[in-house]
Amino acid sequence: MKEQKKLILLAGIFLVLTVILSAVMIKKHLDQKHIDSLSGDQIVNVCEKDDLKGLTLLGPEGEKMQFEFSESHAVSKIIYMDKEFSSDMLNSVEVDSFLDSVLHFPIQNSFDGQNGDDEKYGFASPQYTVNLDKTDGSSSTITAGDLLSTKTGVYARVSGDDKVYVADYSLYQRLSSRFESFLNRVILNLERTDVKEITFERKSTNDRWVAKPLPDRTNGVLVEARYQVTYPMDREANDTMTLLLSSLLRLQIAQYVPIAEEDMASYGLDDPEYTLDIVLNNGEEIKLSLSMELGGYYYGICSNNPYTFRVNPATLPGLNRSPYELFDSYVIHGYLDDVSQVDVQIKDTSFVLKCRLNDSKTFESDDTIYQLDDRNAKVYTSNGDCYGLLLFGSIFNMPVSGVDYDAKPELTNVEATIKVVKMNSEITELKLVPLGESEFYCFINNHYSGFIVDRSVLYKDNGHELSGFGILDAYKLLTEAIDNKDRDNIYDRP
Repeated sequence: MKEQKKLILLAGIFLVLTVILSAVMIKKHLDQKHIDSLSGDQIVNVCEKDDLKGLTLLGPEGEKMQFEFSESHAVSKIIYMDKEFSSDMLNSVEVDSFLDSVLHFPIQNSFDGQNGDDEKYGFASPQYTVNLDKTDGSSSTITAGDLLSTKTGVYARVSGDDKVYVADYSLYQRLSSRFESFLNRVILNLERTDVKEITFERKSTNDRWVAKPLPDRTNGVLVEARYQVTYPMDREANDTMTLLLSSLLRLQIAQYVPIAEEDMASYGLDDPEYTLDIVLNNGEEIKLSLSMELGGYYYGICSNNPYTFRVNPATLPGLNRSPYELFDSYVIHGYLDDVSQVDVQIKDTSFVLKCRLNDSKTFESDDTIYQLDDRNAKVYTSNGDCYGLLLFGSIFNMPVSGVDYDAKPELTNVEATIKVVKMNSEITELKLVPLGESEFYCFINNHYSGFIVDRSVLYKDNGHELSGFGILDAYKLLTEAIDNKDRDNIYDRP
């Protein structure tokens, strides 16, 4: 009987202990559910972006980043290490993602804070502190302390809350984001109508050119962008320059690269290889400086953005081209349908080229006249290349190889004279005067033009390839073809 009473007593004690333990567990469970409900299913909701007028992130070694908000609750600018970045310089998607991740950060666990937690969890010397200034005049702070030993999370606190949170590692990653990830990689976003003039200079070659936008040319449904070069020649830009300038006005960089002032020389930015000055119609001036190519990139800095960067050379096609490869750099102009006659004298050799296209402007037609010294010059190779057009091209595709507007050559010792008569009776006379042994000064209508051409424009025989002939050698080849053509006006050089 006594044994039975003992068993009943022990059973009662066990029941009581079970009830007490269950109560404790239930309370702990309810407390955990209360934490979960406050944190929104393991998310600590600090505040909404719309509640903020300012946010300041303080990082290690005094790093400081300030976000300022407009009345529409968008980030109006960021001030980073005392440098100001306006909203149009920012990547809004990255900025909003950062704010959302910090203001609503996920947690793995939480527990009530105790005395001494500041030292224990790294809050006394936090890695990151986020100060929030709200539109209602209040403020709060998010503090990120030590990383977990497993590097899978970080201890965090929110002011006004006694909880210590074990935040996901993603919070630490966001807080330690490199500032350049917030910047827009399109550092120039200009319309052609914004631009008054663009000046280019290249240090190593002393190249310089100046260009300005022209009104668009409409070709059917296509709108063609156009630019006029005003220096070193007054000519229209070709497709290469047009593509370069279009790319420049929408310049997208490969990556922002922080370069300290003392390291500028190592990246070629103390004395840049390339300089582009863009003057806008509103008077604003933007200066872009780029290094020579280093490790597959140009390093640069732009006056509208205080951050250094690097650019993929493919982003600026034609940047390293000679100016004369970027615009129509021929000495004189002439087309088959507007040239009537060309008289040429090169030393003791002279000839006359005559051209009269038929009404349909068809060169190959029998009623089109194309003659060299009154002989039919429409002679072809068996591949269809025309010897007569080779001569025409050598005259009117004569490239300028340089300019010297300061030179004052005399019109003496003329080596070649080319007189062009247009269909409208306009006459242009080009005279070439020797400059040393390999170049000529160009005089147009007895006035020095400032243009210089290579000796090869007169004297160059390119062999069996019907291209790149000088005028005299193209004439000799055409004469050879006329003398030896067959009845079908075909001649192939032996």
